[in-house]
Amino acid sequence: MFVCPDCKSPMEELYCRQCQSRFPITDGIPVLLPREQRFHSAALIGDAYDEIYAKRSNVWSNQGRTPEFIQYFAALLESVSTGKVLEIGCGEGFLLAAMTASEKTAIDISAEALRKARSRTKAEFGIALAERLPFPDCTFDMVATVGVMEHFLDDREATREIWRVLRSGGHYALLIHVDLSPGQRLAVKFSEFVFPRFRPLALLQWLYGKATRSVIQPIQRLYTVSSARACLEVSGLRISKVISKESDSHAVLSGPQVVIFLAQKPVSGSVASVQDSAGRDI
Repeated sequence: MFVCPDCKSPMEELYCRQCQSRFPITDGIPVLLPREQRFHSAALIGDAYDEIYAKRSNVWSNQGRTPEFIQYFAALLESVSTGKVLEIGCGEGFLLAAMTASEKTAIDISAEALRKARSRTKAEFGIALAERLPFPDCTFDMVATVGVMEHFLDDREATREIWRVLRSGGHYALLIHVDLSPGQRLAVKFSEFVFPRFRPLALLQWLYGKATRSVIQPIQRLYTVSSARACLEVSGLRISKVISKESDSHAVLSGPQVVIFLAQKPVSGSVASVQDSAGRDI
């Protein structure tokens, strides 16, 4: 099902006749990274995440990726679609394993993450970038990302690629962490551990986790709800729902900084043209 990430031509055994390029395989996982110089940093970022995943398990549990959240988000996806799904930045595959879908596909830039993910669930895996998705147009009913949009090297290009691989009427579900001021972050932790219910043990566990399990990630940009919405809409997607603790107090989210967007690719013929990075209609 893979196409060349650069020219989108079909490939034979990971060889693109159009580009005359053959893409390698690492431990049975296709490496489908673009050749453009500006994306070469992705390989270095992938190496950094390989080191993280090789040394740790359940890496993002202290960032709200609890079993309860995984079940909540998987159920949210299922309520929208159980068709062909692509998860971008699948990590260790906890969400992927919980998904109900007719077919599962997942990409990440870490080979070590994908090795762990494929031990949890059956899916088509590849090392790839969202900015150059190696899939044909209109392939998926659903695309999902959790805490990944902040890491896109070019968020407009990545979101346009997601639009491209979605079928007409397909859905994009994404979770982001919006930027909070220092005072807002302090208020979140105060309400979580001090008032209205003092939880000293939980506070100590959180501090211990920050000291021993904190992971420094190469975040490319921070978002507000408005700036994230703008990125989705300029790429041709329509926002159908925004979920946060403010809008739904029962949502299984770790705090007010966590926001889920549900967006949809409009049915063919009902959307204005989408523009590329140079402002041309595509």
